[in-house]
Amino acid sequence: MKTHRQPATRAFTLIELLITITIIAILASLTAAGVTQLIDKANNLKVRTVLMDLKTGIETYQTDYNRYPVSAGFTGANGEDAPELLTDGSNPLVDTLMGIPPASGGTADLNPKRTQFATFNPANNGRHGLVGAARPYKLTDMYGQPYHILLDTNGDNQVKNPDAANTDPKISTGQAAHLPLKIAVYSSGKDQIPGTSDDVTSWRPK
Repeated sequence: MKTHRQPATRAFTLIELLITITIIAILASLTAAGVTQLIDKANNLKVRTVLMDLKTGIETYQTDYNRYPVSAGFTGANGEDAPELLTDGSNPLVDTLMGIPPASGGTADLNPKRTQFATFNPANNGRHGLVGAARPYKLTDMYGQPYHILLDTNGDNQVKNPDAANTDPKISTGQAAHLPLKIAVYSSGKDQIPGTSDDVTSWRPK
């Protein structure tokens, strides 16, 4: 009399389980890294869009008023350009570009025509836009930091090149001390430290 044996069920060995788990972990990490890169690229694009709006707004203002949207006393020492300007609420540049009158009496009205040279949205949790209601307005990037603005205030058609002192040798090597530009704008990027490789600038290729 023949007996029918049930086919043996092959179980995973411990090594096979470990290999499977390792493969899944590697695939998951690769996916996470890819998602992080996409998010960083999207954030950088948003930052670049705003800084180019700032640059274009300043250029258009300069064409209209034949000067930069800064007070007459904003100049540099020893014939140099004025220091970097920040959109940190310490000056009325953002208000001026938006066509908003001065916040208080006694402050020079830099845009009496009330021309709107740029528009900026309210920030979300202090990031990517106008922060609060205090005037002058503070404008921040995706990481909550102000934008940096360089202006050719001495009229030599160039501004200091921040990339010349960049901490990344791939960027700083061979850089000239000045950029052949009248206006340059940049963000300190994700690390929130200016002069590093992740700065988002108006002069570098995308």
